[in-house]
Amino acid sequence: MEPSTGPITPSPSGYTSPAPKPVPTTFSGKLRARLPSRGWMIFWGTVGTLGGLVTRDHYLTVAAKKRVADKVDVLAKQSCGVQDMPRKVTVYLTAPPGDGIHKTRHYFKQFIKPVFDAAALDYEVREGLSEGQIQAMVAADVRRKRRVAAGKISELTEEEQQKPMVPMKSVSDGIVVLGRIALGEVLQGYNDGCLQSLDDPEPVIVEAKIEESTTEETTPESSTESSPAPEASESSESAEPVATPTPEDTKASTEAKKEETKEEKPAPAPIPQDEAYFSVPPTGLEPVGYIPFKNLTGFRNFHKKLFALFNSYDCVEYAGSSVMKVAFAQTKDMEEADLEIGRDEEPLFQKYRGPVEINILERVREQVKIFVTPENIPEAKKADEEEL
Repeated sequence: MEPSTGPITPSPSGYTSPAPKPVPTTFSGKLRARLPSRGWMIFWGTVGTLGGLVTRDHYLTVAAKKRVADKVDVLAKQSCGVQDMPRKVTVYLTAPPGDGIHKTRHYFKQFIKPVFDAAALDYEVREGLSEGQIQAMVAADVRRKRRVAAGKISELTEEEQQKPMVPMKSVSDGIVVLGRIALGEVLQGYNDGCLQSLDDPEPVIVEAKIEESTTEETTPESSTESSPAPEASESSESAEPVATPTPEDTKASTEAKKEETKEEKPAPAPIPQDEAYFSVPPTGLEPVGYIPFKNLTGFRNFHKKLFALFNSYDCVEYAGSSVMKVAFAQTKDMEEADLEIGRDEEPLFQKYRGPVEINILERVREQVKIFVTPENIPEAKKADEEEL
C-alpha cells in the first residue's frame, strides 16, 4: 500500500506537525548544523577564555619565579664554615589600612618567601596587628641591645643561663618591611629606641593601685568574719529578716568589682625619652630593606584588581628585584631623600588614613643603612676551588 501524498489534514485537536527541515548541502551549512546553541557557545567561550588566562598566568609566574631564584641561587651554593650560621633577617608585617593582615601574609608567602628559600636566607616574621605595635617592638629591641652593652642586663635569658651549653643561633642582621607604613614604624622605632632611658620606668603607681584594690576586696570578708553573733535573748518576732545573697548575686558583684579594678588600673608608665640619653648599640642599627606593597581596595580599583588577578607574574618581578637587594646584603647610608620611599602607596589608602610622615633625628638617620641592588652578582664557587 503506497503512502498518501495528498495535503496534510489537520488533526481533530487542531495540531499540525511541522514541516521537516531541509538538509544543508553547503559546508558552512553543515558546520552550522553541528555547532551547539548560542547559549552553549557563550558558556564554553567564557570558560575557555578564563581557563586560558589562568593557565597563561600560572606558566608565566612559574617562569618568573625560576628566573629570580636562579639569580640568588648562587648564594645558597656558597660554602659555609662549620661555626658559621646562615644569614637571618627580621620581616615585619602589618595590616594595610582598610583591610586585613591576610593580604600581607599572602603577599609574603607568594612573592617573598620563595626568594628567601632559594637564597638559603633565614628569616623571622613579626606581625603588628595594630598601629604602633611594630614601632614598640623595634624600640624595645634597640633599647635591650643598649642595656646589654651598658651591663644592666645579661644577653642570655634565665633559661639559657641555667643550661650547661647554649646552642648556637643565627642573629638577625637586617630588617625587611612591606609597605611604607611598616617602614615608617621601623624608623620611628629606631628613633625611640636610641632616645629612651636605659633605666626601667618606676612601676610604683601600678603596684599601689593593685594593693589598694586587693585591700578593698579583703576588707568586706574580714568584717563579716569579725562581726559578733546576734544575742539569743532577742525574740524572733522583733528580729528583722536578713536576706541571704544568692550565688547569682555574688557572681554579679565579683564581676562588677573586676570591671571597676580594670577601669581604675592605669596604663604602664612610658619610658622617658631625651636626646641626653642618646646612644647606639655597639653592633649598630640593622639595615632596612623596603619591599613595595600596593594594596588595591575599593570599587574604583576593580579593573586594576581584575588585571592583577590574571597577571600576578608582574608581582614576582616587581617584588623579586627588591628581595634580591636583601639577599645580596649590599647597603648604603640612608639619605634624606630616602625617607620619601613608598610615597606612591599613599593614594591607595588616603581614604582610611593620612600620609605617613617619618620624623627622626638627623643623627639617627645617619646610623641607618638601606639595602641596594648589587653592582656585581657573585658567581658560585667551583668544586675544585672548594677542595683547595
